Amino acid sequence: MPTALSLRVIAVVLATAIATSGCATKLRTVPTQPLARQSDIIVERDHYECEAAITGTLKGAWFPAEVEYASCLISRNYQVWVQVLDASVELRKASVRTRLTPARITSDMLECEKYTQDQVTTAELVGRPAVMMAGIFFFPAMLASLAASSTLLVFRERDYTACMEPRGYLVTPWRAPIGEQVTRVHPDSRTSSP
Repeated sequence: MPTALSLRVIAVVLATAIATSGCATKLRTVPTQPLARQSDIIVERDHYECEAAITGTLKGAWFPAEVEYASCLISRNYQVWVQVLDASVELRKASVRTRLTPARITSDMLECEKYTQDQVTTAELVGRPAVMMAGIFFFPAMLASLAASSTLLVFRERDYTACMEPRGYLVTPWRAPIGEQVTRVHPDSRTSSP
């Protein structure tokens, strides 16, 4: 019978393999918000240059292209949506006057994503998939899984915030603002809000 530690290792390896397979250079829609009153021309240029800066060689992140993209924009004074395991947060520098390189921001994001992942308990790693599978056949189990997910993502936000804020960042739960600037997979298909 597998031990709790071996189950945890298997769950982490499978989740990481699924999350990183083919995702090294793929960029989903990433909400951003300029913080330094950048003109539309500067915003477009920054988005284009940060998309071009994605190397596809970053290791250790669930969504490596998004980490590289976010770190580039954060260094240029944007607030950027970031996926941390099952939680969505907005990340920015604590002050627009602070100068941080994209490499430093990438390093901080990777370390804090790992810290957040390390806080996930073995019971959760084993229990959540089991409850989700039970939810396929038993409706109350599905409702319990959804309720647990909404509670557990608050823990992800808390852990990520506890790691990032001492490093000079502000982390807030993500809320979709009206009229946000959104990056598309291809810069030419990007739409601007009025």
